[in-house]
Amino acid sequence: MKPGRNFWSSFAVFAAAVAGWEVLSHMVTATGSYNEPLVPGWGYLFGHSLLRMSDYWGGGFGVSAPSEGGAATYAGAILALGQATLVTFQRVFLGILFGVASGVAIGLLVAASPFARRLIAPSIHIVRMTPFLAMIPLFNLWFGASSFGIILFVAYGVAVIMFMGTVNAVSNVPKVYFDRAATVGASRMLTFRHVVLPAIFPEIRSSFLLSFGLAWSLVVAGELLGAQTGLGVIVTYALQFAYTGRILIVALLFVIYAGVSFAVFEALSRRIIAWHPQAAMRISPGA
Repeated sequence: MKPGRNFWSSFAVFAAAVAGWEVLSHMVTATGSYNEPLVPGWGYLFGHSLLRMSDYWGGGFGVSAPSEGGAATYAGAILALGQATLVTFQRVFLGILFGVASGVAIGLLVAASPFARRLIAPSIHIVRMTPFLAMIPLFNLWFGASSFGIILFVAYGVAVIMFMGTVNAVSNVPKVYFDRAATVGASRMLTFRHVVLPAIFPEIRSSFLLSFGLAWSLVVAGELLGAQTGLGVIVTYALQFAYTGRILIVALLFVIYAGVSFAVFEALSRRIIAWHPQAAMRISPGA
């Protein structure tokens, strides 16, 4: 399918979803305890809910806080969301960084060493079977409602995904690659650096993309349990008062952030795997 046709098809689906939500908001007129519509329309979302996000602004940069008698402003709303976004983004970034590093390292160790495979793999497979949401209370108990605990929780989820992806990718490296490296006298370290790592990246790339989406979900789950800052805290307060519109705005932000991180990594990774035959087929004019 041509790129232009892909764009218009995606745009049509997006427009239909936007229009469908607006129609649904007029059909469902129920309200919550504070007269907040349970299915707010787009006008309400951006005309009221977004404006009231300024309630979470503590003041500064020439914009007064509503809690101190200031008026609700879009500037305050943007500053409040920006401040919370920076905190949440930091947790996601560090969680992904630590999770990818530990997951890939353990995966390579297990794939390369039969002893490590017998020692480590069974325990990690048991952990992999445990639902992520079931681990939130334990992380909260062990580390408290702190940024450190939330970062570790994100890293834990990412590491599990990256471990499985790495082990699977190494097992799929063609044996002929190792045979050719051996014929030219490459050491184990050189084989690992110049054969294994380039060969597994095209396949492990999907694990990276899955981890990015999972990290944004895990950070929200972590922030919901007692954190004092971040986008998840806004969701927590909104849930207490049934502010559906505010919850939806934060949800839209997470969709945007996850989509941007996905697109950035997709673009960068395509450059890295440009040598791969399947990648060349995707970008060729006749594809």
